[in-house]
Parts: sequence; C-alpha cells; structure tokens
Amino acid sequence: MEDTVVPLWFNAFLYLPQDPSVRSGFMEVLPGMYSSAERGSHLHLSTLAVGCFTLAAWTGQGSLVQASERYFIRALPKIREALQPGGGSDVNTTLLSIILLSIYEEMVATKDSESPMRAHLRGAIALINEKDSNPMEQTPSQQVFHTIEAQIIKNSRSFTNPMIPTPIVWPLPHARGPLPKVVLSSIAAEIVRLRQTWERMLTEPQGETKIKSILRKSIEIDINLVSWTHWLPERWVPTAATIIPEAVRNAGMYLNRCDCYADMWIAVTWNTFRDCRILVQRIMLKCLSMAGSLDPDGRRAIAITQTIHKLADDVCASVPYFLGSQIESVRMKPGLVTYPWSETRPVTQTHLMSAPLMGPWHLFPFLRNLGDSELGLPPTQYRWIRDQIHRCMVIYFQR
Repeated sequence: MEDTVVPLWFNAFLYLPQDPSVRSGFMEVLPGMYSSAERGSHLHLSTLAVGCFTLAAWTGQGSLVQASERYFIRALPKIREALQPGGGSDVNTTLLSIILLSIYEEMVATKDSESPMRAHLRGAIALINEKDSNPMEQTPSQQVFHTIEAQIIKNSRSFTNPMIPTPIVWPLPHARGPLPKVVLSSIAAEIVRLRQTWERMLTEPQGETKIKSILRKSIEIDINLVSWTHWLPERWVPTAATIIPEAVRNAGMYLNRCDCYADMWIAVTWNTFRDCRILVQRIMLKCLSMAGSLDPDGRRAIAITQTIHKLADDVCASVPYFLGSQIESVRMKPGLVTYPWSETRPVTQTHLMSAPLMGPWHLFPFLRNLGDSELGLPPTQYRWIRDQIHRCMVIYFQR
C-alpha cells in the first residue's frame, strides 16, 4: 500500500503543470526528504498518515481512513522521541513531520465538522522559538518557514478560530521575492498582528484612541491588499465564464455568476486575498460600532458592509471553477466532471485532472468562513453556502 499511496498523493500535487509564479511550500521538499527517510521514522509515518487520508477522500475507501489513523498514532511517540535532547532528528525533518500531523489534524476535524485544535501547529511554533534561542542550531528551510507562516495566517483569517501564539520572530524569516503569492503572504502577516492587537484591546479598558489606532492600521492593510491586485500579471486576472455546461449550473451557481482562472493555485490565492480583506473590513466595522463619533451618519459602515458582500460574491463566483459539475467522489476518474470556461480561459488538462481531487479541499475553508452569521449576508446566500459546504463533504466523505 505504501508504494501506491504516497506516489499518487505526490503526483497530484507536484507533477502537474502550474503557473511558474506559484510556490508549493513544503511539498517542494517533502518528496526528496521522504525518499531519504527511514521506514518507520516519524517523517515516514506522518507522510503516510496524510497520504492515506487524502487517498481515502479521493477514492471513498474507508480502510484507508483506518490506515491513516494507525500511521498517525505510530508517528506521535516518534515525534516525542525526536524532540528530546539528543533525539537525533534534524529540525527540518522534525518540523516537516509536525506540519504533516497538523494537516492530518485539520483533515480529521473537517471530516467531523469540527474546528481543528491546532495542537501540532502550536508545537511547531514552540520548536521554532526554541531554535531561535539557540543560534547554533540548524535553521529550518525556507519552504518549511513559508508553510508554517501560511498555516498561522490561515488560522487567523476566521473569527471563529481562536488565535494561536505567533513565533517570537514574526513574520518568519523566509525569502520574500516579488511573486504574487509571497507578496500577499507578507501583507497577510500584518493581519495576524492586527487581530492580536484587536483581541488584546477587548480585554483592556477601551478608549477612542486605541480604537482609532486599530482602525488606521486596518485601513493601511486594506490599502496594501487592494494595491496587490493592481500589479498582478494579466494572466492572474479572473474572467467571467462564457460557456457554462448545464450540469455545472445544476450543481451550484450563485446569482448566475462564474469566474475562470488560469490555474487553480491562482484561484486559491485570489480567495485568500478576499478572505484577508473580509477580516480587515470586519475589524474596521467593529471599530466604527464601538466609536460612534468616527461614523456619525453610518455611511462608512454601509460602504464597508457593501465591500464585504462584494468579496463574498466573488468567492461564491469561484465555486463552479473549483467544483464544476462534481457532486460526489469521482473515485480517481476525473474525466467525469465538466467545468465552465471562456475563450481566454479554456479548461486545461491539468485542471481536469487535479480539480476533482483537490478543488473541494481548497474551497472548503473559504466557504466555512463565509458561513459566519456576523457577515450579514442575505439569507439566500447563507443557504447556498451551506449547500456548497455539504456538497464538499459529500464529495470527500460521502455524507
């Protein structure tokens, strides 16, 4: 089984063409490190845990879920042993295993319709802080740092998720470069600080000066987010679908809208941008509600609410691109799903192969965040979002 599960998982992520400006994070280094790992090591077992769970979602084979749990349980004592003084495991291998166990933790929580505890992500942060206090230790790789930072940002984007402590050094020190996803990550790292400041203020005596400071920072971050969209290459700009198969319409479209993208990873990055802006807008709205003198006629609050609704509509318009006509597991037969397209954004062979497997997973956290009742979306939109969340659960977990 090991010889089948891991190659299938790696192939789906790594060996299909993708936009050259998109990075794969820890998946850039995992295959090589896995091939060098000893059988039964924590990296070997944690990789199999995630790989088996992923293949179970793709194939509907319940036995793979049970296998993933066994590998996860076997990996835990190996990780604890590696974290002991003289454990013999380098920091990159240990952190990579912890990342994988954190992903497994998130997958299981999603299957059980629960919020992930993020215990392993907290452990990764503690290990980074420990290494920072000892400069003689090996420095984690850029890809590992990037992945952990992305996980912290992802957790902070939802008010329903409790904040987790950030590393002592934040943002994490990895290469920043001019790639769109990396630039967005740099801006989003400031959102983590913003939410920490906001939640800290709620536990202290609240004055208008503090509220104004948070509002100013929110506006500054929002301006940076909007600026990010202005320098993207043309191929990154979504276009409205002109050809929408009837099966796609029947599976789920909101307000008859559907946008197409050049690459699924580009679509994920766009939804990350929208998710970030929604969080910032919500903090701005909360600031205005706490200090009425900042918005005496309510016009600013109305404009912010309209922006939130527009961003939510844009996320909903991406659903047909991610899911197409899919309403159930394709059992590793991706040719069964049809997708919308336009003259400038044809459906690529890569999308036909990868979207039925990974589209629901990429889309699910954005839909879950849109389900927050405090966004004030129309009741019909909330019902539609709940239907799409259920659709993702049926595709992966047959329920």
